[in-house]
Amino acid sequence: MVRQRDLAVVVDSGSCLPAGLLREWAISVVPHRLILEGYSYRDGVDIHPTEFYRTLRTGRCTPTTSGPTPSDFLDVFSVAVEAHKDVLCLTPAAGFSVTYQSALAASRMNGDAPEHARIEVIDTGTAGGGTGLLALAAARWASQGLSIQQVTLRVRSLIPRVNLAAFLDSLQYLQRGGRLGKIPALAGGLLNIKPLVKMQMGEARLLAKPRGRVQATTRLLEFLRESAGTNPLWVNIMEADAASEAGELLPRIKSEFDCRLAITSQFTPVMGAHTGPGVLGIAFYTGDGECPT
Repeated sequence: MVRQRDLAVVVDSGSCLPAGLLREWAISVVPHRLILEGYSYRDGVDIHPTEFYRTLRTGRCTPTTSGPTPSDFLDVFSVAVEAHKDVLCLTPAAGFSVTYQSALAASRMNGDAPEHARIEVIDTGTAGGGTGLLALAAARWASQGLSIQQVTLRVRSLIPRVNLAAFLDSLQYLQRGGRLGKIPALAGGLLNIKPLVKMQMGEARLLAKPRGRVQATTRLLEFLRESAGTNPLWVNIMEADAASEAGELLPRIKSEFDCRLAITSQFTPVMGAHTGPGVLGIAFYTGDGECPT
């Protein structure tokens, strides 16, 4: 049970945190929007990932997405400051999403907030489970009674240690959404390849071009070994309609590494609309979970 604290933690719906952890750590979520066959859905609220990926695989529709607006963030911030003294909002990398700018705008619009309230917005330089792991760390520190200044410093110190790597089953969804150019080397010559991409500190790059999912999973584990070594590990295994593979990967990681946290999570429909089904990835950082104040 998380005790009453002065700091609320807010994330967007693409942060790859299971509902149970969101409730346990009292983390508030601002949903993206998915537009599918003429209907608008709140990401992670109105449509289940399994249903969405089943529809996506048929190829009969092309979903579009929209990020949270400043008004969406303002609604959540307003509720948060009623229950807490301050708010810390963690967003995906600004270069890959408008979410940071929307949250920042909302933090400056919060005219109805109590005079004492402080709202801090941080560009995490990562996405998905990387942002989620940072949110869990922030919520843990907040539950220990740390101030927003202390938690903000710790989160900023932790950001450079957060890695995210994932492989795609197909490039067609990135191409369709116009995001292929954001990842250098993901152009041409990748037929039947499962590109393995790394994201850290706001930059994405191609790590490898494995052939087939077995080889891609092997390379994913190799990257984790190279990065983590024997250090304590905090890891989030992310999947988009690849639950069985994520379930098989979890015990392998637990048996090989000194895991302080090891969870699996789903890509929400808005994330899956850009990456397509079949994505398997890991977000992680190493260390004892603490940072200098």
